[in-house]
Amino acid sequence: MRLTWEVTVLRGRNWLVVLVVAATVAAGACGKSKSSSGTAATTTSTTPVACATGTITGAGSTFVATLAQQWIKDFSKACPGATVSYQGVGSGAGITQFTAGTVDFGASDAVMKPTEEAAAAAKGGPVLHIPWSGGGVAIEFNVSGVTQLNLSADTLAGIFAGTIKKWDDALIKADNSGASLPSTAIQVVHRSDSSGTTNAFTSYLYAAAPTVWKTPGSKDWPATAAGQGAKGSDGVTATVKQTDGAIGYSELSYPKSSGLGVAAIKNPSGKFVLPDATTVAAALAEATTPADLKIVPNYKPTAADAYAISTPTWVLVFQKPADAAKGKLIKAFLEYAVGSGQDSAAGLFYAPLPKALQASAKAAVDSIQA
Repeated sequence: MRLTWEVTVLRGRNWLVVLVVAATVAAGACGKSKSSSGTAATTTSTTPVACATGTITGAGSTFVATLAQQWIKDFSKACPGATVSYQGVGSGAGITQFTAGTVDFGASDAVMKPTEEAAAAAKGGPVLHIPWSGGGVAIEFNVSGVTQLNLSADTLAGIFAGTIKKWDDALIKADNSGASLPSTAIQVVHRSDSSGTTNAFTSYLYAAAPTVWKTPGSKDWPATAAGQGAKGSDGVTATVKQTDGAIGYSELSYPKSSGLGVAAIKNPSGKFVLPDATTVAAALAEATTPADLKIVPNYKPTAADAYAISTPTWVLVFQKPADAAKGKLIKAFLEYAVGSGQDSAAGLFYAPLPKALQASAKAAVDSIQA
């Protein structure tokens, strides 16, 4: 099954702004979110929020953390009796904590492996993978004198594999005709923790540049590839920010909020495309969506405007939470996130769920027995 991802945005000065906005919400339980303007994005909805009371915790994907923090702020404002907290610890750690029962929900940019899901199900029963947004894995860079950068799949793979070592390499020059590139050594920065963002990025490299990148996609960075590790998307971005000649990868909101350069990636149509809500949606429109909502991205999309390194991201919950009171709050929060909370997505550089997938996500939330 294919579902179309559509967003409507206004463009201007490198910002994406949702067409309808409202007042900035008050801070919630889990800290400050990122946006290109340095302030929280705003949401709008006249739909009443179904509230529940109590406290729930979640952990996992740093990729979705910016958007999750915004949802928490908005939901907490609408539901003062609810406390929701979320820690961006990486998809792998989120799966581990969810399985161990130390958090009430997990979040991951990669579906659970069969062994991971079986281990969780043995403790808490059937696990739901509920897509709640999508985003682009941005290739962020910090190279003195370089503000724009184009990279083809093979060149990008060569950089992260360590076979392309300097910024004035002939292959990089070929992607950037007429640009002045320094002879600075390339400093690759990758995730040191088990990461859904790494899974999406390495899966893309394996699909789009198989003659250069020979390792299948994984949440763990290949030992044979190049670079130094940093924990979390924020750690990668911080390391790139402080290192001349550095290049890394993270969800788009991180380089946007840090003022880093973002590379345009050549897609199968031969166009160099920057990530944004629209180009991510174009790529995810070509994903395969089975009934269990474990969406399989197409990292070689055919659409001319598609940003190929795009991935959905999921919240992981038990279909029948052991604690019924917490289950009611989980259900209420997720009803908000996949419902009117989608209004926050484009302003924070994510792709909101398309209508058909949103309906499927809502149905999955409704199936939570609480």
